[in-house]
Amino acid sequence: MIQTYHHGRFEFFVAVIVIAIIALAALGRYSLMAEDARVLRLEIISNHFMTGAANARIQYLVTNIVDKKSEQEPLARSGQPLHFSEQGWPVSVTGPVADDYQVTDEDCYQLWQQLLQNPAPIAKGEAVKSRWDYRVFANANSCRYEFTDGSAYFDYYPFDGRLMFIPTGH
Repeated sequence: MIQTYHHGRFEFFVAVIVIAIIALAALGRYSLMAEDARVLRLEIISNHFMTGAANARIQYLVTNIVDKKSEQEPLARSGQPLHFSEQGWPVSVTGPVADDYQVTDEDCYQLWQQLLQNPAPIAKGEAVKSRWDYRVFANANSCRYEFTDGSAYFDYYPFDGRLMFIPTGH
């Protein structure tokens, strides 16, 4: 007579618990990796933003040097004038940059639109609740581009061309 072993309830529950523990550990690791990838995406956008600003600066400087213009004129991009700082960095689309010029939310928004190729949708204002992933606002002579939940941001200082990326985390 051949005897066979039948799996009982105990073995079934042990197998389910082991699989659940492995799945839970994998899910936790996946969520950490997904957040890291999300922050990395904003860092890549900040690099593309700075590349766009540097390209606009080069175009502006070359145009003004070649044409030997005594008065700096705005550079037309996408049908809008782009005004530059004394050092040649893009600052505004609304008007010329004077010594006491303060960057506005609209300036920062337009820089996002002008300097990035196929920019992601972005909301204007610090306290805005939006369906978009990103928001922009002027912040003490800089433009802050951040996730709407504040988990990471970068600041662009248009008067001297600095960019600082900060992954704040939670």
